[in-house]
Amino acid sequence: MKPGAKMAYRLTKTAYLQFLKCPPEFWLQVHEPLMVAEPATLEHEHLRQQGYLVESYVKKLSRFQTNENFFVDFQKTYQTADLTARCDIVVLDRATNEVEIYEIKSSGSVKEEHYDDVAFQKVVAERSGVKVSKVGVVTLNTEYIRQGEIDPEQLFDVTDLTAEAELRLTATEDSIRQAFEYLRTVPAASLADYCTDQKLNCHYLKLHFENLPDHTVFDLVYLKHEKRRELLRNGIIDIVDIPDDYPLSDKQDLQVKVAKSGVPLINRREIAERMATWAYPLHFLDYETFAYAVPQFDGIKPFQQMVFQYSLHTIDRPGAEPRHQEYLSKGDDELALSVARHLRDSMGEIGTVLVWYEAFEKGRNEEMAAMFPEVKDFFEQVNAKTVDLMKVFSDNLLVHPAFKGRTSIKKVLPVLAPDLDYKALGIGDGLSATIKWFRATTWKTMTETEREQIYNDLLEYCGLDTMAMVRIFYELHKAVASGAEQIKNGRSLARS
Repeated sequence: MKPGAKMAYRLTKTAYLQFLKCPPEFWLQVHEPLMVAEPATLEHEHLRQQGYLVESYVKKLSRFQTNENFFVDFQKTYQTADLTARCDIVVLDRATNEVEIYEIKSSGSVKEEHYDDVAFQKVVAERSGVKVSKVGVVTLNTEYIRQGEIDPEQLFDVTDLTAEAELRLTATEDSIRQAFEYLRTVPAASLADYCTDQKLNCHYLKLHFENLPDHTVFDLVYLKHEKRRELLRNGIIDIVDIPDDYPLSDKQDLQVKVAKSGVPLINRREIAERMATWAYPLHFLDYETFAYAVPQFDGIKPFQQMVFQYSLHTIDRPGAEPRHQEYLSKGDDELALSVARHLRDSMGEIGTVLVWYEAFEKGRNEEMAAMFPEVKDFFEQVNAKTVDLMKVFSDNLLVHPAFKGRTSIKKVLPVLAPDLDYKALGIGDGLSATIKWFRATTWKTMTETEREQIYNDLLEYCGLDTMAMVRIFYELHKAVASGAEQIKNGRSLARS
């Protein structure tokens, strides 16, 4: 289809919301859909199945049952010559012939985009000749705790968005018109006009800017959008081209200086002082967790993280070889309680517990302590002795240009211990671990061979997370012990 040609095109709700987020990508999806088509990912399939399950419970709500006064329709489509909207729930008042429209969201709260979503549906329905008296959204009640069978009446919150949708109708009509006008143009490709959601992941920008520098201003941490756009409009893309006198935070300025010099920096004194406070035995701990919109186990809230696996590497004393302990629930035990008991019995003397991003592990420990009184004291002790190894990097005690301002373990590990590689694993990230564990423990169609392969992959993945922390600890220890001021490619370099 050539831009400017007459289009036999109906604007869908999904396309409209995409236009609001990123107009160039919306244009590309309409004019060159094959260029943005991507195969369904494991995450996409998982979310789709979760959405189906959520909808199945919404259909059990008493307010959405057809009776002598109301007719309830699910997945009803309204359309005009140029618009189409499929509505999750339509409730027809038989007496007035007016309808209520409800959107189902696998979310724990009402979000900004939900207002635009229902406003668009109201516009399309009313343009098609229907009187819409109310619009709303159905979300998960995150305070609901499952005990026994799911109670749909307690599982969901239904929020009336009618007043806000009414206020947005004029703006929605304008945005619909603008979307069609936009399709009749050819958007100018501009890095400075990136969308805040996608940034460089926008297909349109990828199409027009294929050979960007390796380290761009998009990598600069905590940079406000207006500052980034200012740099881009001035032709500054590479982080090393940022002027020395450009106003940046201390953290950003240090990142730029390290990128320009190409030389990693290490604060030997501060790292040594921190490490001196870490009492042995040192325990390197990592959890894998599962969270789902509809609680799958008793005592769990919607989206609550449930620990199903841990890996623990322990160094008992200085110079000792690390020893490894682990546990993986296969869904046939008391799940988080079995994990908690095994960890308590395995850890022994606590010393110091090192984790990567302490808010996550501490949060899970607090939840298990609240759920299971028998391990409450244990987890309180663990949290009191937990140290966040990531803070060595987030506090700028070790800054490497290859980190690109990031401090995730998957950014740090390849620099300090390049021989350890997540890419070679059957499971290489936390989301895949979550989804595959859920499938292995719940899918009846999976063979035992497939199931055991997933379990083995999970053990290997979680084990690498804690071994990665051990190796990073060793690299820090070598740098401090040798008087190094720089670290590069996993080797400590003495200051000249």
